[in-house]
Amino acid sequence: MENAKIIYQGGKKFLAQNNAHNIIIDLPVGSGGEDSGPTPPEVFIDSLGSCIGVYVIGYCKTAGINTEGLTIDVTWEKETKNKPNFIKNIDVKIDLPNVDIGPRKAALLKVAESCLIHQTIKAHPPINISLASQTSNERA
Repeated sequence: MENAKIIYQGGKKFLAQNNAHNIIIDLPVGSGGEDSGPTPPEVFIDSLGSCIGVYVIGYCKTAGINTEGLTIDVTWEKETKNKPNFIKNIDVKIDLPNVDIGPRKAALLKVAESCLIHQTIKAHPPINISLASQTSNERA
């Protein structure tokens, strides 16, 4: 099982540790943070876009498709009228500017949709949230 540790850094800032990598996650100044890193939803969206990119690159390399200049633009919209808030719409646009994808379009999109993050979102996995067990002596 994989593991990430999220460590509070003060204010609205957290340090996310995953294997040997660290990411600072923070909120904008107007929301009480220092804007020293992306927000949690931005990290989520970045994760989706880069995961799609990894799968697209893999397909393109195997198929001999030029990946120079590849970009993936992800736009998203939050539901803020009702509580709890959530991301209600995500649009992903893959741009391979130096290639006419032609008959490989369906295959490329199928590969992009098979990325781990996209499939996880579609699967609606259970997310179990609990408190770490503490004895009264440990809290003192």
